[in-house]
Amino acid sequence: MKNLNAELYANELLELWAKKNHLLIAEDKLLSKYLVDKTKKVLDVGTGGGRLAFYLEKKGFVNISAFDIVPKMIDHATRVAKETNSKIDFKVADAVNIPEYGSDEFDYALYLQQVLNFIPNDQGFKASLKESYRITKKGGLAIFAFLDYDSRFFNRPFSATLNILRKIREENVSMQRLPWIKINNKINWNLFNRDQALSYWVKKDAILADLKNIGYTILEVKNANQFVNTKTKSRKGMLYVVCKK
Repeated sequence: MKNLNAELYANELLELWAKKNHLLIAEDKLLSKYLVDKTKKVLDVGTGGGRLAFYLEKKGFVNISAFDIVPKMIDHATRVAKETNSKIDFKVADAVNIPEYGSDEFDYALYLQQVLNFIPNDQGFKASLKESYRITKKGGLAIFAFLDYDSRFFNRPFSATLNILRKIREENVSMQRLPWIKINNKINWNLFNRDQALSYWVKKDAILADLKNIGYTILEVKNANQFVNTKTKSRKGMLYVVCKK
Protein backbone atom coordinates (compact mmCIF):
# COMPACT_ATOMS: atom_id res chain seq x y z
CA MET A 1 0.00 0.00 0.00
CA LYS A 2 1.29 3.45 -0.94
CA ASN A 3 2.11 5.60 2.08
CA LEU A 4 0.69 9.02 1.17
CA ASN A 5 1.71 10.44 4.54
CA ALA A 6 5.35 9.57 3.85
CA GLU A 7 5.02 11.33 0.49
CA LEU A 8 3.67 14.43 2.24
CA TYR A 9 6.66 14.50 4.59
CA ALA A 10 9.05 13.95 1.67
CA ASN A 11 7.60 16.91 -0.22
CA GLU A 12 5.19 19.55 1.15
CA LEU A 13 6.20 19.05 4.80
CA LEU A 14 9.90 18.37 4.33
CA GLU A 15 11.33 21.82 5.01
CA LEU A 16 9.05 22.49 7.98
CA TRP A 17 9.73 19.22 9.80
CA ALA A 18 13.37 18.83 8.85
CA LYS A 19 14.19 22.14 10.52
CA LYS A 20 12.02 21.89 13.64
CA ASN A 21 14.18 22.12 16.74
CA HIS A 22 11.96 23.00 19.71
CA LEU A 23 10.21 20.72 22.19
CA LEU A 24 6.53 20.82 23.02
CA ILE A 25 5.61 21.35 26.66
CA ALA A 26 4.44 17.75 27.05
CA GLU A 27 7.60 16.38 25.44
CA ASP A 28 9.83 18.47 27.68
CA LYS A 29 8.04 17.34 30.83
CA LEU A 30 7.98 13.66 29.86
CA LEU A 31 11.61 13.50 28.75
CA SER A 32 12.74 15.32 31.90
CA LYS A 33 10.70 13.02 34.12
CA TYR A 34 11.41 9.62 32.57
CA LEU A 35 14.74 9.80 30.71
CA VAL A 36 16.87 10.09 33.82
CA ASP A 37 19.90 7.93 32.98
CA LYS A 38 22.03 9.46 30.23
CA THR A 39 24.09 6.28 29.83
CA LYS A 40 21.06 4.31 28.64
CA LYS A 41 20.34 3.44 25.02
CA VAL A 42 17.68 5.57 23.29
CA LEU A 43 15.73 5.07 20.05
CA ASP A 44 13.93 8.01 18.45
CA VAL A 45 11.26 6.66 16.09
CA GLY A 46 10.10 8.87 13.22
CA THR A 47 12.91 11.28 13.98
CA GLY A 48 12.26 13.61 11.04
CA GLY A 49 15.19 16.00 10.92
CA GLY A 50 16.46 14.73 14.28
CA ARG A 51 14.69 17.24 16.53
CA LEU A 52 14.40 15.02 19.62
CA ALA A 53 17.58 13.05 18.99
CA PHE A 54 19.77 16.17 18.78
CA TYR A 55 18.06 17.62 21.85
CA LEU A 56 18.88 14.51 23.89
CA GLU A 57 22.46 14.51 22.70
CA LYS A 58 22.85 18.12 23.82
CA LYS A 59 21.47 17.04 27.19
CA GLY A 60 24.28 14.51 27.54
CA PHE A 61 22.86 11.24 26.21
CA VAL A 62 25.65 9.32 24.48
CA ASN A 63 23.95 6.29 22.93
CA ILE A 64 21.20 7.44 20.57
CA SER A 65 19.76 5.77 17.49
CA ALA A 66 17.09 7.34 15.31
CA PHE A 67 15.20 6.44 12.15
CA ASP A 68 12.58 7.74 9.78
CA ILE A 69 10.71 6.25 6.84
CA VAL A 70 11.44 9.34 4.71
CA PRO A 71 14.97 9.18 3.21
CA LYS A 72 15.09 12.96 2.65
CA MET A 73 14.55 13.51 6.38
CA ILE A 74 17.44 11.21 7.23
CA ASP A 75 19.61 12.91 4.59
CA HIS A 76 19.00 16.22 6.34
CA ALA A 77 19.63 14.78 9.82
CA THR A 78 22.82 13.08 8.64
CA ARG A 79 24.13 16.34 7.18
CA VAL A 80 23.48 18.17 10.43
CA ALA A 81 25.11 15.35 12.39
CA LYS A 82 28.22 15.58 10.24
CA GLU A 83 28.40 19.37 10.61
CA THR A 84 28.07 19.17 14.39
CA ASN A 85 30.20 16.05 14.99
CA SER A 86 27.15 14.27 16.34
CA LYS A 87 27.43 10.56 17.18
CA ILE A 88 23.73 9.78 16.62
CA ASP A 89 23.15 6.72 14.44
CA PHE A 90 20.56 7.74 11.83
CA LYS A 91 18.87 5.15 9.59
CA VAL A 92 16.04 4.90 7.07
CA ALA A 93 13.55 2.35 8.40
CA ASP A 94 9.84 1.58 8.76
CA ALA A 95 8.31 1.29 12.25
CA VAL A 96 6.05 -1.54 11.05
CA ASN A 97 9.05 -3.85 10.73
CA ILE A 98 12.47 -2.85 12.06
CA PRO A 99 14.91 -5.78 11.75
CA GLU A 100 17.64 -3.13 11.86
CA TYR A 101 17.31 -3.31 15.65
CA GLY A 102 17.54 -6.29 17.95
CA SER A 103 15.06 -7.54 20.53
CA ASP A 104 15.41 -6.02 24.01
CA GLU A 105 17.88 -3.45 22.65
CA PHE A 106 16.69 -0.08 23.95
CA ASP A 107 16.15 1.31 27.44
CA TYR A 108 14.08 4.21 26.10
CA ALA A 109 11.97 4.02 22.92
CA LEU A 110 10.42 7.32 21.86
CA TYR A 111 7.36 7.13 19.61
CA LEU A 112 6.53 10.82 19.78
CA GLN A 113 5.40 13.20 17.01
CA GLN A 114 2.35 10.94 16.44
CA VAL A 115 4.50 8.84 14.11
CA LEU A 116 2.42 5.65 14.31
CA ASN A 117 -0.77 7.48 13.36
CA PHE A 118 0.59 7.97 9.85
CA ILE A 119 0.90 4.24 9.11
CA PRO A 120 -1.61 3.70 6.28
CA ASN A 121 -3.38 0.53 7.50
CA ASP A 122 -4.59 -1.12 10.69
CA GLN A 123 -2.42 -4.20 10.28
CA GLY A 124 0.72 -2.08 10.06
CA PHE A 125 -0.34 -0.01 13.07
CA LYS A 126 -0.78 -3.13 15.22
CA ALA A 127 2.52 -4.54 13.97
CA SER A 128 4.34 -1.32 14.91
CA LEU A 129 3.06 -1.57 18.50
CA LYS A 130 4.40 -5.12 18.73
CA GLU A 131 7.73 -4.03 17.27
CA SER A 132 7.98 -1.31 19.92
CA TYR A 133 7.61 -3.96 22.61
CA ARG A 134 10.13 -6.27 20.95
CA ILE A 135 12.94 -3.72 20.73
CA THR A 136 12.41 -2.31 24.26
CA LYS A 137 14.42 -3.89 27.08
CA LYS A 138 12.74 -5.60 30.01
CA GLY A 139 12.15 -2.79 32.48
CA GLY A 140 12.63 -0.22 29.72
CA LEU A 141 10.24 2.57 28.78
CA ALA A 142 8.33 3.30 25.58
CA ILE A 143 6.72 6.73 25.32
CA PHE A 144 4.00 7.29 22.72
CA ALA A 145 2.11 10.26 21.33
CA PHE A 146 -1.15 9.50 19.54
CA LEU A 147 -3.78 11.52 17.72
CA ASP A 148 -6.77 11.33 20.08
CA TYR A 149 -10.11 10.96 18.29
CA ASP A 150 -12.16 12.34 21.18
CA SER A 151 -9.94 15.37 21.74
CA ARG A 152 -11.35 17.15 18.68
CA PHE A 153 -15.06 17.97 18.93
CA PHE A 154 -15.75 17.91 15.20
CA ASN A 155 -14.22 14.50 14.48
CA ARG A 156 -17.54 12.66 14.78
CA PRO A 157 -19.56 14.83 12.36
CA PHE A 158 -16.53 15.07 10.09
CA SER A 159 -16.19 11.27 10.03
CA ALA A 160 -19.90 10.78 9.42
CA THR A 161 -19.95 13.21 6.48
CA LEU A 162 -16.81 11.74 4.99
CA ASN A 163 -18.13 8.20 5.24
CA ILE A 164 -21.29 9.11 3.33
CA LEU A 165 -19.05 10.16 0.45
CA ARG A 166 -16.96 7.01 0.85
CA LYS A 167 -20.03 4.80 0.61
CA ILE A 168 -21.20 6.61 -2.50
CA ARG A 169 -17.76 6.13 -4.04
CA GLU A 170 -17.61 2.51 -2.83
CA GLU A 171 -14.49 3.16 -0.75
CA ASN A 172 -13.49 1.72 2.61
CA VAL A 173 -15.41 3.26 5.49
CA SER A 174 -13.57 4.25 8.67
CA MET A 175 -14.52 6.57 11.51
CA GLN A 176 -10.93 6.93 12.70
CA ARG A 177 -8.96 7.34 9.47
CA LEU A 178 -9.29 10.99 8.54
CA PRO A 179 -7.65 13.29 5.97
CA TRP A 180 -5.49 16.22 7.00
CA ILE A 181 -7.51 19.36 7.76
CA LYS A 182 -4.42 21.51 7.21
CA ILE A 183 -1.14 20.96 5.38
CA ASN A 184 1.69 23.38 6.15
CA ASN A 185 -0.76 25.43 8.20
CA LYS A 186 -3.01 25.95 5.16
CA ILE A 187 -6.50 24.53 4.69
CA ASN A 188 -6.47 21.30 2.70
CA TRP A 189 -9.24 22.12 0.24
CA ASN A 190 -8.97 18.62 -1.23
CA LEU A 191 -9.77 16.82 2.00
CA PHE A 192 -13.04 15.35 0.71
CA ASN A 193 -11.46 14.10 -2.50
CA ARG A 194 -10.31 10.58 -3.27
CA ASP A 195 -6.81 9.32 -2.50
CA GLN A 196 -6.06 11.62 0.42
CA ALA A 197 -3.33 11.02 2.98
CA LEU A 198 -5.12 9.70 6.06
CA SER A 199 -4.16 9.83 9.73
CA TYR A 200 -5.38 7.23 12.22
CA TRP A 201 -7.03 8.76 15.30
CA VAL A 202 -7.04 6.37 18.25
CA LYS A 203 -9.71 5.84 20.88
CA LYS A 204 -8.15 6.18 24.33
CA ASP A 205 -9.58 3.04 25.95
CA ALA A 206 -8.86 0.93 22.88
CA ILE A 207 -5.21 1.97 22.52
CA LEU A 208 -4.55 1.47 26.22
CA ALA A 209 -6.07 -2.01 25.97
CA ASP A 210 -3.89 -2.79 22.94
CA LEU A 211 -0.74 -1.70 24.76
CA LYS A 212 -1.63 -3.74 27.84
CA ASN A 213 -2.44 -6.81 25.74
CA ILE A 214 0.99 -6.60 24.13
CA GLY A 215 2.52 -6.76 27.60
CA TYR A 216 3.14 -3.16 28.63
CA THR A 217 2.38 -1.69 32.04
CA ILE A 218 0.89 1.80 31.69
CA LEU A 219 2.66 4.37 33.88
CA GLU A 220 1.06 7.65 32.78
CA VAL A 221 -1.65 8.86 30.40
CA LYS A 222 -2.29 12.53 29.65
CA ASN A 223 -3.43 14.78 26.85
CA ALA A 224 -1.26 17.72 25.87
CA ASN A 225 -3.43 20.32 27.63
CA GLN A 226 -3.22 18.40 30.91
CA PHE A 227 0.52 19.08 31.14
CA VAL A 228 -0.31 22.79 31.30
CA ASN A 229 -3.43 22.59 33.45
CA THR A 230 -3.02 19.57 35.73
CA LYS A 231 -6.52 19.94 37.20
CA THR A 232 -8.50 19.90 33.97
CA LYS A 233 -10.45 16.83 32.92
CA SER A 234 -10.90 18.03 29.34
CA ARG A 235 -8.88 16.34 26.62
CA LYS A 236 -7.22 18.47 23.97
CA GLY A 237 -4.21 17.80 21.82
CA MET A 238 -2.09 14.68 21.59
CA LEU A 239 -2.60 11.69 23.87
CA TYR A 240 0.67 10.77 25.59
CA VAL A 241 1.15 7.30 27.01
CA VAL A 242 4.17 6.15 29.01
CA CYS A 243 4.66 2.37 29.07
CA LYS A 244 7.02 0.03 30.90
CA LYS A 245 7.99 -3.37 29.54
